[in-house]
Amino acid sequence: MLQTCNRCRNRRIKCDSRLPACANCSRSDLDCTFRDDALQQDIPRSYIQSLNEKIENLQSQLALNRPESLHQNPSDNGSQSFHILIPARPGSDIHLDNSVPSRFARVVFEALPLAEASPNIDDIFTETDGSLSPSISYNDRSQLTPSILRYLLGRYERCITPQYAVFMPQLLNHDGASFKKLPESSKFKALMACGIAAARESYRNPSWKPLAQTCRDWANELVTPIISAGNSDTLTAVLLLLIYELAEPSRGVTWELLDLAARTCLQLGWHQAPLVPIAGRAGQDGGQDNMSRAHTCGPDEIRLMSVLRKIEGSLQTIFSRPSMLSGSKLPTTSESETLYNLYARISDQLYGRGGVYEAQGCPFVGEVETLMHLLDTFHTQHPAAKETWISFLPICFTHKQCLFCFQEADEDNAKGMKTLRRKVVSQASELISTVHACASSPHDFIPPIKASSRAFIAGCSIATGISKKWTLAQSHAKDLIRCTEILALFAPHWKGGDDYLSVWRTIINVLELE
Repeated sequence: MLQTCNRCRNRRIKCDSRLPACANCSRSDLDCTFRDDALQQDIPRSYIQSLNEKIENLQSQLALNRPESLHQNPSDNGSQSFHILIPARPGSDIHLDNSVPSRFARVVFEALPLAEASPNIDDIFTETDGSLSPSISYNDRSQLTPSILRYLLGRYERCITPQYAVFMPQLLNHDGASFKKLPESSKFKALMACGIAAARESYRNPSWKPLAQTCRDWANELVTPIISAGNSDTLTAVLLLLIYELAEPSRGVTWELLDLAARTCLQLGWHQAPLVPIAGRAGQDGGQDNMSRAHTCGPDEIRLMSVLRKIEGSLQTIFSRPSMLSGSKLPTTSESETLYNLYARISDQLYGRGGVYEAQGCPFVGEVETLMHLLDTFHTQHPAAKETWISFLPICFTHKQCLFCFQEADEDNAKGMKTLRRKVVSQASELISTVHACASSPHDFIPPIKASSRAFIAGCSIATGISKKWTLAQSHAKDLIRCTEILALFAPHWKGGDDYLSVWRTIINVLELE
């Protein structure tokens, strides 16, 4: 959604952000412009509409030329790894590809011993949303009593803060008695914390969902001036909205909020700030920092940036989506950020610019081998490390053993394709155990889309290993059961959950025939 136009902002009236002009400017037959903080200039909405028209024209041309490009290389038809390269900046491209779960689903269906051809995955998807929970919206704010508010703030501190430390814990100790007297910013944070905690509680007890929606709608009335301020509170608010969307993704605005958070960091200049923890920041104004090149990041800024990078990195392992902050000078000393960066580099070599998967190349050659050795030095139980190892599954399936990766059957500890396949299956088993423990814990938090995607790709890896005789089925019976439990638990809580569960049940049914 575009920013409020200059005329509506000056008159302090609501702007509908339409193209090529908002309703207020259109009625007055005036040019509708808005201020772009990044470019530091006024942008006409008519220019945005002309850009959209050019994009639609280019997309139509791509659609017309796509069949010709697909038939030029018949060997690519089996892999179905369609992608588009679009220019990003001089000397680089943005790689748009299938999501990781969709790629793994195609691999496992090619590996399963089906009668003739692999089924069309799209035919397995259920078109009805009848199994989804009904959309309940009572909007009764009296439900948020002081005792409920204290309970939800406590649950947020216990379950959410260890994962996403967005704001300092002083507000979480609020007694709830004088909630309505809080400043607007503090009230917004408290409502969002309650909404996120209630959304998490609804996984086991659906009666919490209406209260989560009530808190979110109430907070939405307070968010506009906070977002417009353009300071650290803006990023805090966007991150809270983003975490709520991860916890209860019914609105479908995850990517918009993630882009807004990244854009806010760019506007604040934190992406190019020296990472020096500083103590005194009381006299600084966020708006003045936007215009200054001498930026400095204190503990609060580093904490918020770390949360943003953690969310972006966890979604990057699910969707092959370029990072807006990949070239930024951000704190990268934490283990999770280092692993997410390594995952992005390996994924780019395998499925992006490296083209190893399309060429059915060997992973024990060149840059991929170097990155694999680097990954092997991380002795950690972090899920990102397991996901990075699992990302080699399509390569293990398509690549036949060659001179560089050949390994005898009795060489258990040698470097080769057999060892890599066993590593992928073992890491998939550990990832399922980790996700299942987190989903079953009364005090942990994992978003439904992350839990479902991690369980699905790990389950597909084990199913492929069983089908290709890399491992024994009886060794992973508990893993398959846990994977089903995870997908069944989170299926009602996001739109793609039923599709994941339906495809997974089809895979299990085929495995049981063996």
